[in-house]
Amino acid sequence: MIIPFFIPHNGCPHQCVFCNQRHITGRNSPPEASFVPQIIKEYLHAGAPNEPVQAAFYGGTFTALPIETQKSYLEEVQPFLQTGQIQTIRISTRPDSIEPVILSLLQAYHVTIVELGAQSMDDRVLALSGRGHTAVDTERAAILLKERGFIVGLQLMPGLPGDSADIFRETVDKVIRLKPDLVRLYPALVIKDTPMEELYRAGRYQPLSLEAAVEMCRGAFLAFKGAGIRVSRMGLQPTEELGKPGTILAGPFHPAFGQLVESSVLLDGMRDALRNRKEKAATAVLRVDPRDISTAIGQRRINIETLKKEFDLREIHIVAGNGNSRRGEVTLLTG
Repeated sequence: MIIPFFIPHNGCPHQCVFCNQRHITGRNSPPEASFVPQIIKEYLHAGAPNEPVQAAFYGGTFTALPIETQKSYLEEVQPFLQTGQIQTIRISTRPDSIEPVILSLLQAYHVTIVELGAQSMDDRVLALSGRGHTAVDTERAAILLKERGFIVGLQLMPGLPGDSADIFRETVDKVIRLKPDLVRLYPALVIKDTPMEELYRAGRYQPLSLEAAVEMCRGAFLAFKGAGIRVSRMGLQPTEELGKPGTILAGPFHPAFGQLVESSVLLDGMRDALRNRKEKAATAVLRVDPRDISTAIGQRRINIETLKKEFDLREIHIVAGNGNSRRGEVTLLTG
């Protein structure tokens, strides 16, 4: 279970063209540090017994907050760490807000995971997006964090101004060389009340289509998986605020974006299995991990219908494997 604390825009020294944390998180202001224990207790009361619990500070630049503010938040979490009710603390920050003195502070308060809003590893894309840092800042921050033993996460945003499929592939390659522990993929969206809205309305920015975003993230997902780097999320978490008409003006938003990407990956796996079949029967049975059943079928059975058409099949059955199956693995049983 994650206990989220949103500190929208706090500590941020720049206005990125894509960012309006108040619309994204649905929060207008951060909680007072004194409210942190109460919020933790409410989540713990509602959570499942023995479920791992993490306190996470999102939405701003945590390490750019005044030192006393950082301490005040982290101090309120310490009693829950000491009792074992919370196991880890995670913060999000900017690559250019990582310094040895800050890392010593985070270590003193038992912060475990630090996620960097890298967004891109292309300096032109970063400049056009108003990030105010460079790819070298991300490289330096990731190295410092790994040297201190933190779990390192990088957030990437395909489809920013100046980005392209080729540029994003280069970003993915550069990130793999940094060997982070996890990555998040958030395709760029046009959110109201952002500089990107102005660019979009002026015809100076065109967001990715949903299909293009799925394809770019699919390539990244496979590359990171091959490198042993976990992709912990793809696409923004749907919130009540994001769901309000007019909040997202354009771009590849889908409430189950990650499933679309993984469904595309499984579709290719099922294609490969069917191409290698020895007998051209009218029906086929494919086995996947039990956790992959709905993803393999696809939303509105799109994968089933696609395969039936491509392979001239009357029926396709997707069944759950046993305890020896693995996520993403496809086996042809008959057909």
